[in-house]
This record gives sequence, C-alpha cells and structure tokens, in this order.
Amino acid sequence: MSAPSQGTESVRALRTNEKYAQMTPRSLYQSVAQFHENPQLLAFSITPKGNLVLWATVLVVLGLTPYLSPVPLPYLPLFPLLILAQQFPARRIEMMGFGVGGLFLFHRLVQLHVTHLFWFVLDAALVVGMLYIFFTIAQSFARLPRLVRNNPQIFLHLLLWCGILVLAGLPAGFREDPSWVIASNLSVCCLFFAFLIWRIGFMLYSGKRGSIQKTGFVDHLIYCLPYLGSTQVPYGKGLDYLLPKLAESRLDLAKAQLAGVKLLLLAYLWRIILLVLDVAFFGTFGTHGQIVDVPSPLCLRLYHIDGLIDLSTQHMPTMAIVWASLIVDMVYETMQLAIIGHVIIGCLRLFGFNVFRNTYKPLLSTSLINFWNRYYYYFKELLVDFFFFPTYLSFFKHRPRLRIFAATMASAFLGNFYYHLLQHFDGFIESGEALSFVKFYSYFFYSFVLGIGIFISILREQNQRGKPVVASSPGRTFWVTLRKIAGVWLFFSMLRIWDHPGSAFMQDTTFFFAIWGIHF
Repeated sequence: MSAPSQGTESVRALRTNEKYAQMTPRSLYQSVAQFHENPQLLAFSITPKGNLVLWATVLVVLGLTPYLSPVPLPYLPLFPLLILAQQFPARRIEMMGFGVGGLFLFHRLVQLHVTHLFWFVLDAALVVGMLYIFFTIAQSFARLPRLVRNNPQIFLHLLLWCGILVLAGLPAGFREDPSWVIASNLSVCCLFFAFLIWRIGFMLYSGKRGSIQKTGFVDHLIYCLPYLGSTQVPYGKGLDYLLPKLAESRLDLAKAQLAGVKLLLLAYLWRIILLVLDVAFFGTFGTHGQIVDVPSPLCLRLYHIDGLIDLSTQHMPTMAIVWASLIVDMVYETMQLAIIGHVIIGCLRLFGFNVFRNTYKPLLSTSLINFWNRYYYYFKELLVDFFFFPTYLSFFKHRPRLRIFAATMASAFLGNFYYHLLQHFDGFIESGEALSFVKFYSYFFYSFVLGIGIFISILREQNQRGKPVVASSPGRTFWVTLRKIAGVWLFFSMLRIWDHPGSAFMQDTTFFFAIWGIHF
C-alpha cells in the first residue's frame, strides 16, 4: 500500500511544481490578492482547525485597530459577537441589533459626557423609542397622508429642523447649567436624531417599498445604531440592501469572512504606506494625535493642504513643491478614507454581509464619474438615493440632458452641500459651539464645481457608448490611459483647495490663482 501512496504524492508534488513554474508575476499576485476565493483555503477555513486559525487572525487584527489612525474606536469588543453570530447564524441579525446597537449607544453617550446612570439609561431609552416610533410610522406608510407619502424625506428633515431651531433659541451654556438638565438631555436626543437621520430615511424607504413588513424592529438596529461605521454616512445603507448580501451557507460565510480579513489586512498595509509618506515627504511621525517632527530623508519637504495654504500667505513655496504637495496630499487623503472604510466593511463581512467596499481603487479611475463612484461609495449612494433619483424621476422627463443635469446637481452639488451643512449643526448640538458659516462659502463652491465636473464626465461617458473602439498599439493605449488618470488626479487635487478643515473662500481662491501665476 505504501508504494502507490508515495507514487501518488510524487505525482501531486510534480504537478504542483509545474503549476508554480508556469505562474507569471501577475498570476502570482492575483493568487495572493484573491486568497479569499482560493478553494483549498475556503475548504480549510470551515474545518475546526481552520476555523480556529481564522478567529485567531481576526482577534489579532481587531485588537490592533486602534493603531489604524484615524479610526475613532476599538473594534475588539465585536469579537465575542462575531463568534456568537457564527455559532447561531439564524439569530445573527438579532445579535447584531442588540450587541452592536448596545455598543454604539454606550460609546456615543460616553462621548457626549452622559455619565449619570439615570440620564444614561433614560437617554438610551429615548433614542431607541424615537427609532421605534419611526419604525411604526414606516410600517404604517400606506396609511400616511398622501402629501407625506409622496415626500417622506422632506417631512423627516423638516421635523429635524424644528428641533434644531428650538435648540438654537436656548441660552448659551445651558448644557452646563443644572437648572437646564432636562433640556440638556433632550438636546442629546436631538443630536442622535441629526446623526441618524439618513438611516431613518432608509427605514422610511423600506416602508414605502413594503419590505419593512417582513422585518422586526430589532433587525433595523444593525444600521440605525451603527457601531460599525460611527458616521452619518450609513455604510451598508439600509436593511433592504444588507439582507440580500447576507451569506446563507457555511461556505459563503467563510468566503465573506476571509474577504473581511483581507480588507483589514489591506487597512494595515495602507497605514504603513501613510507612515512612510509621513516620514518621507511631510517630516512627521506618530499616531493617536501624538505627532512629532522628524528629519525627512528626502530633500523634498511637502505640505498637507491646510499647511500649504497657510504657508502661502507668508511665502509661496516653489511651484514644484506646491504641485507635488497637492498631488501627494490628495493620494494621502484618499488612502486615509480607504483605511476607515476597509475596517468598517471588513467587520461587516466578518458578520457575513458580502457588501461592496467603500473605497475601491479610485486612483486608477480614468474619468471623474468613475472616481466619484469608487472614492466614497456609500456617501455617493446616499446622495443618489436621497437626491439624484427623486429629482431624476420627477423633473424634465422629456428633456434627457437637462434631466441628468438637474439630478446630478441636486445630488453632487445641493445634496452634498446640505449633508455637510447638517453635519455642522451636528457639531453645534454636540458641543454648543457658536454657529459659523464662513467655511461653507468654500464648500458651496467646491460642491458646485464638483457637480459640473461630474455632469460633464457623464456626458462624455454617454457619448462614448456605442462607438466602435479604435484599435491601437498596447503602448499607445497605456499612455492614453495614463493621461486620463493624470487628468482625474489633477482635477480632484485642485478641487481640494476648497475642501479642507481650515477652508476660507477668499484665501483658498487667492491661493488657486497664485499657483497659476496670478496674484491679487
């Protein structure tokens, strides 16, 4: 029996050696980059030993997430929930609703300095009660007044603005005044309303489609109380999007989990690259806000956009430094966003939701619309769902080009600007800071130019459809593609001049003209 066995093993080894000998560098890269689709690895991961290796890896990568600056919260508390979700897949949604939702409420209320146990419990109950009221409204969507049914998002936001106006009329510093303790805690609930309003909007859309009748209230907590992606942008959108992406079989779950591990590992790789960029180009090093200056090994010292514009008011650097700073800072900021999205989507995949990445190779885009689709996918989807489609389906139905223009400007321009304006009120409610709209002059201009650019890009894409592809040499195709990518980089690098934390319209605009040699 032993001789045939040895012969079989020799044949297998020979075939394996031949397989790797025939692999090109590209195919080798693909086999590593797509390891989550490897049949052998998938089969191993569902065995007891393989599962143990998988969860040991997950434990390590989740434990190190605080080092993925600027990721704002630890993801290690998710680990026991992940284990339970795999062991009891039929109860996965409920576990996420209670577990992840509870983690979110705890984390967010601690952030808001709600420390007294009574108010902590009461505020949490009020937030959950508010969500339940909207869930009940969504369930009864067909019985709502016709005007509300036709414009549910408008009425939702009008309700929020009524709360904002009431808070704006309260005396300054009321949060620190013990006599205003009730108003202070109600303002916390208004803050949650502003923070969750887009998620509540997806819940209302579920009611409009009628799909909410097949779900329970706890099911909606997995995106309405978002410990996974604690931002106003709903990563994973609503339950109507998440449920079809949920892995059903054990093999599909293993594939989603391996894909989640891949995204988490990519986040670490991008973080290492950012640290290299910090040291090599920006002369800084550190994480968690503890940044120190270090001598750069290169003679080329670059600046982030804020520092570059501030420096230009005193002494304009050379044009080589200016343009290199704009390009590298755009790449840097794109990779920062990718890190955050990879961690959030990676964790969703660990739970079995095989959802799209938030950021997917935008720096290889050959058009503005392609970059916009790949750069911040779930923010783009928010604008499309709440602004583009409602406009597209309601206006200029017999004028196709004007119809696309109106829908594009409603989303990329007005919707984009409104979202960030609402974020500003979110900060006002949270900290009680004075309202200031100075920075929004710049962002208004940024959103307008972005909308125009995307509209032109859509028209160019449409004009190319149906046209025969002209054959050209591989070398020419490469240089044409490179030129298109460079154009996309140039557009978004310059546009960021009006989109940074210290934006001031006149200062930003003066800097823009200065880099073209026009001085005021």
